[in-house]
Amino acid sequence: MRHDDAVSPYLLDVDRIDERSLIEKFAGKTVFFDGVFKGDYSLAIVNRHLAQALIDLGINLTCHTAEDDWQSDVNLATAPDIIRRMRDDYPFKETFDIHLRNTWPPVTHNMVGRQNAYVAFAWEELEFPQYLVDRFNRDLDLVTVISNFVRDSFARSGVTIPVEVTGNGCDHLSALAEDVPSPLPESRRRRILHVSSCFPRKGVDVLIDAFLDSFRADDPVELVIKTFPNPNNISASVLADRRDRLADAPPITIIDKHYNPSQLRALYRSAAMLVAPSRGEGFGLPLAEAMLLDVPVVTTNYSGQLDFCRPDTAWLVDCHMSASQAHVAGSHSLWAEPSVQHLGTQMRAVLDHPDEAQSRTQKAKSLLKAHFSWRSVAIRTLSALAKSVRTAAQPRQDWTVDLISSWQQQCGIATYSQHLYSTPAFEGRIEHIFARRIMDDALPEAPVDMIEATPRSMSRLWGYDLASLKRLAGRLEQARGDVLWMQHHPGHFSTPDMELLAQPITATSHRLRVLTMHSVKEALRGGSLDWTRAFDIVFLHSAEDAAAVSAAGHPNPIVIPHGVLLVPEDAPAPDPSHFTIGSFGFLMPHKNIDRLVLAFAEALNYEPRLRLKLFNCTVPNDESRAARAMIENLIAYLGLSDKITARFDFIPERELRRELMTCDLLSFLYGHSTETATGAARIAMSVDRPLLCSRSPVLRDLWPFSHVVRSTEIECIAEALLSLAQNPSLLSMLDRDRSQAAHWYSYPRTAARHVTAIEKMLGENIDHRRVA
Repeated sequence: MRHDDAVSPYLLDVDRIDERSLIEKFAGKTVFFDGVFKGDYSLAIVNRHLAQALIDLGINLTCHTAEDDWQSDVNLATAPDIIRRMRDDYPFKETFDIHLRNTWPPVTHNMVGRQNAYVAFAWEELEFPQYLVDRFNRDLDLVTVISNFVRDSFARSGVTIPVEVTGNGCDHLSALAEDVPSPLPESRRRRILHVSSCFPRKGVDVLIDAFLDSFRADDPVELVIKTFPNPNNISASVLADRRDRLADAPPITIIDKHYNPSQLRALYRSAAMLVAPSRGEGFGLPLAEAMLLDVPVVTTNYSGQLDFCRPDTAWLVDCHMSASQAHVAGSHSLWAEPSVQHLGTQMRAVLDHPDEAQSRTQKAKSLLKAHFSWRSVAIRTLSALAKSVRTAAQPRQDWTVDLISSWQQQCGIATYSQHLYSTPAFEGRIEHIFARRIMDDALPEAPVDMIEATPRSMSRLWGYDLASLKRLAGRLEQARGDVLWMQHHPGHFSTPDMELLAQPITATSHRLRVLTMHSVKEALRGGSLDWTRAFDIVFLHSAEDAAAVSAAGHPNPIVIPHGVLLVPEDAPAPDPSHFTIGSFGFLMPHKNIDRLVLAFAEALNYEPRLRLKLFNCTVPNDESRAARAMIENLIAYLGLSDKITARFDFIPERELRRELMTCDLLSFLYGHSTETATGAARIAMSVDRPLLCSRSPVLRDLWPFSHVVRSTEIECIAEALLSLAQNPSLLSMLDRDRSQAAHWYSYPRTAARHVTAIEKMLGENIDHRRVA
């Protein structure tokens, strides 16, 4: 939407809402609202003000909280209308027309409405946990969220129920009396204020570093950090780590005692600016509160606050993406890393340009007054409820893909591509495949019952020499699909190759250019990633790789996990008289198959039931051939030919999976690797057998549902093999979690997430605002 101070950032406001007729739709309806209402926790503030606004609109609201002693809460005491509507018991056996809920953690299974909705939901990460995705899709009819950022996060993560953006209100502080003095003594210094929990996500470390870099003791400024005690508060430790720099710095004050709303309002009014270099916000309520009180705001150019923090209403700080370290983050989530230098520049700009500061703050105030009152939020909530009856699936959007990928070859990229594009989400979408030429690496003919993506046409143009690369570049001009999509590995396309292709790629007639990178570390070893800017989206399999691509300057890295095949229904069982360990994947030294053999030999001395199956295809290079020779020599030297089965040929996937199903345990004991994600481990997940993994970062997203060895020392591996072979309860301990993860990361599900991201970009102008 257009970003000027007259236009709401929310789609629900596009069509002017007739408030009277909207409210009439809820006449006679019973509405139950439960959640957190007690205290000055942000969730309670939002729930109290939303409930009050709904009551003021005449909604027949009944409220409930599971919190103890809510009757004595001083904050709730200021809302007598809500207290009168509170009931002590939860209505398990009753049914309401509408059930609204806002709790943390979210619970969805016991809601009692004919229409059930989570409302005013906040989320600060790009990845919404898959277990919550399942709960929301299963149990809810609607979720309303507080910013466009949260809506995008939900869509990327696979939430398929209606998600409507209602925003947050922020007019509660401005309505308070103004006669309360500032809780801090007056100072001749200009006050730079920060208000937050000081979780790592809030960026207080970035703020303190920028303050120390930008100001000296004789500068007439001070930094005040208003926070509260909590286990994740890092403000004190950040200052302690920088104690040697404080002597030459202006004063820094940390306030962790409770302020009532009037005191907090007075503290805002005493500030020259509010600074929030957050790594991610669902909305950023303190920023909006400060703006309404005429306080300029400096904040990160990322996440939920961008609904109202714009270049003409705030001072935005450059950032790049990095792997999230938040306590609620999953292994695929990203957050922003604000620039310390640019933060300092923006704080200076506010101080040095008072007229501009006043102009931006007035525009911010106008925007917030027009669209961010609690009444506006309540009206949008009712509008969302009125339109969100579950409907049939939206019509499938019509767009096609020209794909650059290896195809039907002995290659992990080819296997990945064939699985991804054979899903229902991509049925009929593949217009043309620009495939790699075949050089003695063609796959056997696929079984007739195997479903494969069928392109309308295919050409094998590229691979192995510069001339073929130039042929590909020439043919791209003739492509006619809507989306050009490259599956990239530096073993196929080097940095010079991609620099040569970048200009032809940007010159094609495609509406969108998409890149999937399968080995960012190895690509970085080959040189710069500047060529990635020829693509509008870069899909990656890990947060670390997305961080590297963002740091290289790409504005739109998106993390989607590597896909997993569905578990076959006719799975053979392991031989109960043995305990069989399996390992597979292309044979390279970093996979430590030699260590596995040695550890197996050691463990066999204590557990004669052990057997080992190795399915490690040799690749045509000296390292792989040497690894094979070492393993064969070890097996012969140790006299284990009758206990170890070793195959080094390429095994068709269907046969391979059936072999793996005869194993009791599958091991991946990788050392250092430049891989982004391992397709071999995903195949292991697809046969539903326990996993044993090393601490290699390439296996990071498998750790939550795998047995993980402390190290890849032979004794440590042998101990793990024995423990798992001799303790069935330990072996099966993570079976449920692994099966659930295989469902979450299934190819149909990850394919749908790709489609969601692509269709969002196709449906709007490509937006590079989020990351500088």
